[in-house]
Parts: sequence; structure tokens; C-alpha cells
Amino acid sequence: MKRLRRDLGFHRIAIVLSGGGALGAYEVGTLKVLEALAVVPSLVAGVSIGAINAAVWVAHGRRAAALEAAWHRMRASTIGLRWVTLALRWMGAGLFVIGVTEIVITLAGSRELSGSYWLWRKNSARLDVASTILDATAWLVAAALGIMTLVLSRPLEDWLARAGPPTDPSRLHRRAGAVLLAMFLVHTAVWVFGWPWPHRFSASALLVTLVFWLANRPGRGGHWLRTTLFALMPETGGRGLWGSRARRRVIEDLVKRGRPERLVNGETRLVVSALAIDSGRVCHFVNWSDASGTFETRVNRELGEVVALRTPEDVITATVASSAIPGVFEPVPVGGRNFVDAGGFSNQPLHIAIADDADAVLTVLLSPSDRPSLAPGDESLFQLGGRLLELANWRDLQTELRHLPEGWSRTGDPARVCVVEPDLPLPGGVLSFDPETAPELIARGEHDTWRALERAGWLEEDPGPS
Repeated sequence: MKRLRRDLGFHRIAIVLSGGGALGAYEVGTLKVLEALAVVPSLVAGVSIGAINAAVWVAHGRRAAALEAAWHRMRASTIGLRWVTLALRWMGAGLFVIGVTEIVITLAGSRELSGSYWLWRKNSARLDVASTILDATAWLVAAALGIMTLVLSRPLEDWLARAGPPTDPSRLHRRAGAVLLAMFLVHTAVWVFGWPWPHRFSASALLVTLVFWLANRPGRGGHWLRTTLFALMPETGGRGLWGSRARRRVIEDLVKRGRPERLVNGETRLVVSALAIDSGRVCHFVNWSDASGTFETRVNRELGEVVALRTPEDVITATVASSAIPGVFEPVPVGGRNFVDAGGFSNQPLHIAIADDADAVLTVLLSPSDRPSLAPGDESLFQLGGRLLELANWRDLQTELRHLPEGWSRTGDPARVCVVEPDLPLPGGVLSFDPETAPELIARGEHDTWRALERAGWLEEDPGPS
């Protein structure tokens, strides 16, 4: 049995919980250890999933049971990552586009609807066969061109790069307009006179070319069309794949099971960090209103800003904003401004704890800090994205550690900085919320926290009852 050293000497210990999506279950193991040791932190700071864990932990009086139970049943759909909904919305949008397209093609590409069809009906069978053969041939050629484009895309890209700078966009747009006009005149002529022609292919090509030409047109018309096309993205009007309602509901339910007033009563200082889209600064939402000028000056020096929150609802909104992964979730408005997850910019804000005059910090990382090498063949888009995020977090941590005040380090007896981290990459991924993986992550978090505390010299043997 272990306990905190009686001569530890730290009176203002700050806890910093980093972001990492589904890997955040690892932090629950740390919070269980802190509860067992009866650690009363002066400040708890969190980013992204770390902000959610921090807010719920504080609302429950620094007890981790509710968080642990929630993680044991947490799935991707619980926080709004509903792939079925995404597929259904895309299917609905696709059916709408296809339906409108087919209506236009039927009206503009069917010779049977042209005036000439009724003048030369006696030749309709022969002309229909000829037009059908031409349509099939045109689509076959288009398919072959598509395959060639896929195969030769890299050589074509190299050739275009060597060809020099691109043509003036306005001139290119005028040329495209001339081509579009020529296509329209040809299609109209053959449609009126009823000549053999790949009517449906011609109408399809004309429609696609018209849409691209309009979308690239400067002015209100082009802007409206581009906005409309982006608005077909599911749920958030082109600002993300999913909204924030499900995530907010989870946080609200967990906070209400504790005591929401703990989020703002000053018993534990809470900092939730998010990125402000308008200013590019990392906004640190704090649950106290008397932030000193020295604190704000120190935060501003690190390209941050401080916003005080007054109600539990404000804290919950800030937590939702902090966990809005860009591109995955829509930005979250707070006080008329939009915010997203700041994990890629400041994932371990140790400087916030120091700015609040903490004399020691325990921070939790969700990936090893030794920058593991990329495994052979580990080159897919999502794996590369995860790797880049890991490197960004690693660089942020190194920057934080190198800017520590004199006397602050991970070494010493006791050390002022205690870093809890896994030896190896954690199982699962950022979006892999799985009740079967959560217990392992929590257990590893507990194990690594005990080991980190012992390595930092914060523990001693508990003699037990006398």
C-alpha cells in the first residue's frame, strides 16, 4: 500500500488532462488513483476529452465512479458518431441529386420529347437504335477515360507541374463558358432535328459542365451554389460531419448525477481549453471570476486568453466546445464566438497551472512521449493523420517542458512535474469508443499512475493501521 509522502511539501498541486478521444478512458485510471490518495488539487485543467473527464470529476466531488461507469458503456454513437445516420443522410442527399439530375436528363436528353420526333415518327425505331448505340459507345469511352485518368493521375500531375503556372482563372473560366455554349448549341440542334445522337450522354455532360462552371463563377451565383453543395453535408451544413447535441447530452447527464454547483463554487479551480476560430488563440475558460492580472498576463504571453464562466451551463458549453474535433464535429458557439478542440495546438497546458501559481503538476498523456517510430506500411490516410496529431502533441509537450521555470522538471526528489504516460501506444484509436477496450485502458491508467508517482518521488509506504 502506498500513500502520498507526508513531507511532499507541495500545497498547490495542479492536474492537467490532455485530449485523445476514446483513449481518454486511460485518464479515469489516473483519477481513481488520485481519489484513493485523497489528493485535493488546487486546479484541474483539461483539453478535449480531458476537459470532459475533468468537469465530470469535479462535479462528482473528485470521485471517479460515475466516469468509470460511463466509459464502460461508452460507444461512438453515444457521443454522436452515428455512422448509420451519416450514411442515411448521404443516401438521402444522393437520391435527391440523382432524382433532379434524371429529371433534367429525361427532359433534355430524350429525343422522344423533341418536336422533331412527332414530325418524323416513322423513322423513330431506326433513329432510336442509332441513338442508343451512340449513347452506349459514349459511356464506354467515358469509362475508359476514367480508368486511364486513375492510372495516369500521378504522371499527369507531374506533367502539369512541369507545364508551368496555371492559366489565369478568369481567362480559364471564359474559355470554359465558350465550350459550354458550344455544347449547348450542338445538343439543342440534334435534339430539335431528331438526328441520331447520344442524347442522354450529351445531356449528362452538359449538366455536369454547367454545374462546375456555375460553381466556379465569381459573384453571388457561384457563392450560392457552392454554399448549397456544402450544405448537402450531413447535419451541420458543411461545418462538420456531426453536431454537438449528443455530446452535450452525455456531459449534462453525467454532471447532473453529481452536484453541478461544484463546477462554479470555487471549491476546485477548473480550466477548460478550446481554440477560438476568430482570433486563433487558445481560450482558457475558467470557473472563477477574480482572475488576477498576473494570471492573464502570463496566459496572454503564450498566445492565450482567459474567459470567466459563471454558471454550470456555461462550463458544460465550454466543455462541449473543447471536445469539438475540427472536421468531425461542428464548431460550438460560446458567447457569440465559435470554438473547436485545441488539442492540436495546446494539448498539455502546463503553463496554465504555473500561471495559477501551482507548485507541482501531474499531467496525463495518452501516447508515449518518446516519439515512437512509424511502423512499416503504416501509411494510410487515417493512420498518417493520427501520427501527425501524435507528433503535434509531442512537440507541444516538449515546448511546455522546455519553458518550465527554474527548478521545475521531471526529475528530483520529489519532482515538481509528474508525467503519467503509457510505455506503448494504447489500444484502439481516437474515435474507437468501445466498452470492451475501456476497462483495459482504465487499468493501464491506474498502473502507470502508480508507477509515475513513485518515479517522481511522491509516494511512501503506508504502514497501515497500528
